[in-house]
Amino acid sequence: MDAFVQMVRNALCCVKDLNLFSGTILHDPSHTAEFYKFPEPLDQTTPLEVLIAITQFYAFVSVSQSGFHLITSSGLAKLRRVTRLAEMRPKAQKNSVVDRIVNESLALEGSAAVRSVWVGVNVLAIGIAFFWLFANSLHVTQTDWIGGLPGLIHALTVMEIALVPLLYYMIKDGSDKITKSSRMRKYSEMLKSCKGKLATAQGGADNLDAETFAWTQNNGWSPFWTESTSFAVDNSEEKMLTKEVEKLEHIVDALLADEKKSEDKSVKVLQKAAEEASEALEVAAHTQLWDGYLEYVYFVCNLIAFYGYLLGVICYYYDDDLLHGSYTGMLKLGLSNGDADWHGNFAGDFMWTVEPIIILGNPFLIGFLKPKTKKVKSE
Repeated sequence: MDAFVQMVRNALCCVKDLNLFSGTILHDPSHTAEFYKFPEPLDQTTPLEVLIAITQFYAFVSVSQSGFHLITSSGLAKLRRVTRLAEMRPKAQKNSVVDRIVNESLALEGSAAVRSVWVGVNVLAIGIAFFWLFANSLHVTQTDWIGGLPGLIHALTVMEIALVPLLYYMIKDGSDKITKSSRMRKYSEMLKSCKGKLATAQGGADNLDAETFAWTQNNGWSPFWTESTSFAVDNSEEKMLTKEVEKLEHIVDALLADEKKSEDKSVKVLQKAAEEASEALEVAAHTQLWDGYLEYVYFVCNLIAFYGYLLGVICYYYDDDLLHGSYTGMLKLGLSNGDADWHGNFAGDFMWTVEPIIILGNPFLIGFLKPKTKKVKSE
């Protein structure tokens, strides 16, 4: 839903930038007055700007909520839970493989929670800044009610600053997903070759850690501590942890069983499931690789948008004469302030229209690019 609204919002902004359908009611403020009579200067609001304002207000609410959720339930509250669970872990550990898997998983989720807080702070800042964009579409920034035009520029500046860490994570995630895809393919080949009997594979027990154990399961492995949570302490956490570890021990023992134990029926079932998981892992590796490339595409889209909107901030603070011949002025690519502001704004609007189109089309593209996987399954 968020991607669809983003696409509509920025497509409408492109219509406004290019003054498309100029002879229609979209650009006529008198038609807005037929539904509601705004005071001056809000009475200049056109139907097109009303539509843009609605989608911007949606972004203000949804993006702010997302940021708050990342900070709280996916960040601080989750970090507290992971810390509690880590403290519950016994110092004297019996099964080294299971303990390594659990401890690694807790450490990874703790790191993810810390990152979630940092990302959430930036997302929340962007969400709140959308309120000034919403107000600008209604010409509120022409008054001094919420800081006027300087308030809008400050909001844009906050958005620009908050976007920088997110650009970094797009690059990082893209690289991580591509390298992870390679590991998944290699692990899938190993599962096939050893037929789920990891004790016979090169490396033996070393083939299992928090990441690879999930790859041996058809539906992955998502223990309860990977989920978002509230700040309230759940008194059943210790029992849930014990139950999860016991289940883990049962599966790990089967995967690492020797030839004699492999004759057991329950062990055979789990080993066969791990072997079958190799096919699902190949599909996941393909998806992961594609997602990694898309992260770079999203980075390019957002980098252009960042650069474009940055020009508007620069043009507000510096006059043409002041920027002439300076390094900052070079960012305008030889354009005047007015032209740089318009082209930069349009570039940002256009890129933020393209990005959600790619996001919405991603599932169809992945399905289209996986003909070989279907052939393997049919065999």
